[in-house]
Amino acid sequence: MSGSLSKDNVSEKIEELQSTPYAAWAFSGALLLKGLSAPNASSVAQHAGGGAAIAGGKFAQFRPTKLSCFLFGGAHLLGGWIIYDGDVDSGAGFNFAWSTLYLLVNGKAGLKSVFRGRLFPLGLSLMAAGDVFLYGKQFFWSKPKSVASE
Repeated sequence: MSGSLSKDNVSEKIEELQSTPYAAWAFSGALLLKGLSAPNASSVAQHAGGGAAIAGGKFAQFRPTKLSCFLFGGAHLLGGWIIYDGDVDSGAGFNFAWSTLYLLVNGKAGLKSVFRGRLFPLGLSLMAAGDVFLYGKQFFWSKPKSVASE
């Protein structure tokens, strides 16, 4: 059966995907889209009643922030370009590091967002976790080119 999914076939597809920039660019696109639609700090402060202490508490609910989305989105664009340019191991390490940082900064808020009825931050956290898996596997456990060509 040519259309069936076997463990070896899935493993081969993952190995192909981890050496492409597509996962990084998909995550970057989702982050930049979220950054364009994220609320401004001033609109959150107005909604909260104008108090700085209240605004800070309300602002924490709107994670990831615009700045966070644009920073991490730009980093993943750059990491995808590094892979596209031919330096797969360096690009994988770059994307692994930035995806891990994204999870450290926004992962908890992504999980908590489900209880507030917001699924997009959870989706972003899951995409970051997928990038950590894909690019971490490429960066830490890829075969050297001399061994792979034998």
